[in-house]
Amino acid sequence: MVQADLSSVEYILPLLSFLLVFLVCLFLIKKAKMIENLWVEIFVSFAIAAIFVAAAGPRNLILTVIPWFAILVIGLFLVMAIGGFIGQKDFPSKGIGIAFIVLLAIIFIIAALFVFSKYIGPYIPGNTGLSGNPGNPALLGFFGWLYSPAVIGAILLIGVSAAAAWVVTKKG
Repeated sequence: MVQADLSSVEYILPLLSFLLVFLVCLFLIKKAKMIENLWVEIFVSFAIAAIFVAAAGPRNLILTVIPWFAILVIGLFLVMAIGGFIGQKDFPSKGIGIAFIVLLAIIFIIAALFVFSKYIGPYIPGNTGLSGNPGNPALLGFFGWLYSPAVIGAILLIGVSAAAAWVVTKKG
């Protein structure tokens, strides 16, 4: 069998990715009607496409976010399918349906923690450092601050205040 040499495609891939980002941005701006002037829409789409092709950071962000978004969409589809099997037409709204959805979400979160424990382990309080991943020092400092008693107390205080405000203003 003869193998085709596609190494020359490597030269036009940046152009194709630029065109793809340009067209997607242009169509999204047109669909959302963010800007009314056609030339400004084209310029903004051109600028966004140039940034995504030229800079490695946005490209890495998209490459990191897309798989997570796909997982979220698949998870949402499964939850909606299971909700349909429970007997509700749209989304389970009472009793066993909500309990089942909450249980499914807890199982999904626990499974994600096991799968990605190597990456998130250093940032969880009480980490023993056995994973071999020392973690990013800047993120370790941030999560050290986030898990400090003052911040946890402030979050709990805001939560209790929100719950109390909801109970007080709830219409009977």
